[in-house]
Amino acid sequence: MPLEEDGFGLLAVVDVAADLLSTFRCGKEHLDAFLVNASYFHRDRLGITTVVMHRDAPGRAVGYFTLANDALPLTTSEQGELGLHDAVPLKAYPAVKLGRLAVAADLQGQGIGEQIMDLVHGEVLDSASLSAARLVTLDADNEPRVLAFYRRLGYQESLWAERQAKESGPKRLGSAATVKMIRDILA
Repeated sequence: MPLEEDGFGLLAVVDVAADLLSTFRCGKEHLDAFLVNASYFHRDRLGITTVVMHRDAPGRAVGYFTLANDALPLTTSEQGELGLHDAVPLKAYPAVKLGRLAVAADLQGQGIGEQIMDLVHGEVLDSASLSAARLVTLDADNEPRVLAFYRRLGYQESLWAERQAKESGPKRLGSAATVKMIRDILA
């Protein structure tokens, strides 16, 4: 049964019981393991993790996300594609980085991820008095399903990051594990 759109609640990871965090499963072991230790990152101000609850799923986390500050240099074409060509030219645009996003495995495919991303975008826009950010950045797992999810939400691959990886990154066999993606929060 899909969760209602208006029943979400957000809690700082430091306010959630450790046993609730340890039982969260999204199908990706590295994301499950991160949540158990996210309070350390949170307390050290390295990434603020928010646990998503829902009134129709009492006593469990339906997902979580982690946000941190970021800045991103953009190519001229990216500035145009994002509609920033009329903005004040900057060497790097202020951003919020979505460090992690996970949805409980049994709730995937029901639109919960999109609803959580709406909450993320709302958090970024509502924090305007604390910190300015025009972009949301993320390093998406380089998997077709994950990339398609973010593209549906208006994210695009960062041309600047792709060029940097080719020019200065280590030579890897095969493709990168993640793809840097960006979205104009005002779009």
